[in-house]
Amino acid sequence: MSIAVIGGAAVSMYIFSIPVIESGREFSSAVMLRQFHYLITLGAKYLQNGSRIQGISLSTLVYLLYRHPDPDMASRWKWFAAALFVGAQVAWYEVVYVFPTNDRLVEMEGELRKTDEPDADRKARPEVMRLLEKWRRRHIGRIIIPFAAVTLAFCGLLRS
Repeated sequence: MSIAVIGGAAVSMYIFSIPVIESGREFSSAVMLRQFHYLITLGAKYLQNGSRIQGISLSTLVYLLYRHPDPDMASRWKWFAAALFVGAQVAWYEVVYVFPTNDRLVEMEGELRKTDEPDADRKARPEVMRLLEKWRRRHIGRIIIPFAAVTLAFCGLLRS
């Protein structure tokens, strides 16, 4: 199921990507910000499109199950509709809790590129670390929501 892949990608960002970015804290805020910007650029390119495809696919499955001639098979549509509803909650969650932090970190990257202040990188480091940890904590919702949706979908598959 594609929603499990999206949840798995979220787990890998939480477990691996942000800690790797944070490992550069001793060297440069600018490098950490550049790496983070690259990470969210890839996320926008692949995960957002994957989420759209997943939503369309799951909607189609719900419709096809609802219209299925076998009553036992048709009764499963509710599980997949619930999975679709739960999975769709990621959209508002990201807008409210994740994207503002993305925007601030990208803004800080731009500010560091433009400044002539020699100490700017060092001064920005505590704020960069705070925001990366905030992003990582809030990213948990991007993990839990897809896996809750997958659980509902599996209930629909296993129902006999």
